[in-house]
Amino acid sequence: MQMKQSVWNESFRPGIISSTKLYFQDLFVGAKRMSRKDFWWGYLGMTIVAYVIAGLLALAISKMPVDDFYWSTIIGVAMAMTLAYYWISVFTAEIRRLHDRNMHGWWILISLVPLVGEIALLVLLCLPQRDFGNNWPKEI
Repeated sequence: MQMKQSVWNESFRPGIISSTKLYFQDLFVGAKRMSRKDFWWGYLGMTIVAYVIAGLLALAISKMPVDDFYWSTIIGVAMAMTLAYYWISVFTAEIRRLHDRNMHGWWILISLVPLVGEIALLVLLCLPQRDFGNNWPKEI
């Protein structure tokens, strides 16, 4: 029985490229699961991609004349969209990672508690998956 990568929502060989593709593929999907390896490799890949693009846009905006409001505004909006795209992908990936732990996505709100909540969420994202009795199926 051969399983497709997109059905299981996990890479057969998690790495920076395959896991980053999962981040792009499931950008607005929260009702799935994501393995621990795919989450962290994809996080690294998305961070590199987003900050390289934002860095190039920041470099371009810094080289523009001060009175060129039109293009600096367009580049500023492109930079904001790049970073928004990044944060949305990380947010939904964290929800999918919590689902892999058999936890509701609402647990992401624990990060609103200053310092302690962020550390608690980081610990939850690092824990291994729970298959037994998991309400979130691996299949779509």
